[in-house]
Amino acid sequence: MQRAPAYPGLEAVMKHRARNSTPARRAHYDAASYRRWVARQIGPRAVGGYYRSGYSDTVYEVLAIEPGPLPGWPVWRITVRTLGETSSRWHCSAWDERRDRVVAEPGAQALTFWAEYTLAQPACTGALLEQRHLLDEAAHPDLVDALHHLALSARTS
Repeated sequence: MQRAPAYPGLEAVMKHRARNSTPARRAHYDAASYRRWVARQIGPRAVGGYYRSGYSDTVYEVLAIEPGPLPGWPVWRITVRTLGETSSRWHCSAWDERRDRVVAEPGAQALTFWAEYTLAQPACTGALLEQRHLLDEAAHPDLVDALHHLALSARTS
């Protein structure tokens, strides 16, 4: 006894598509399928945003996203820098909806998050001290400009 198809007419449609499918059309659908897969892997991450990894429980900034396809492995990758560190690294770990979290979206929210974090950390040497100096310059542009002019006039005298 033969069962009736779950979706009447679907088998005929699939046969028609298979007969009329060209290599270019198959390549187009394969590329679209790849783009959707990469978009799911990247998730809500965007360049300039801050995210918390559920695996390592660290906060990182996204520096670049290369959706690919890249030759060989990995076929796509994301470049990140852990908050408070100066070195960057890349990985191709997929976004985990259950464990990973958005900390700050790119733009004003990310800048505010970075400034609050930087000002809350003790700065003695290294990159953190330079970042705090940058924040001081941004907070007091008139004072920095006056000191800059004073330094230039002191060099010429």
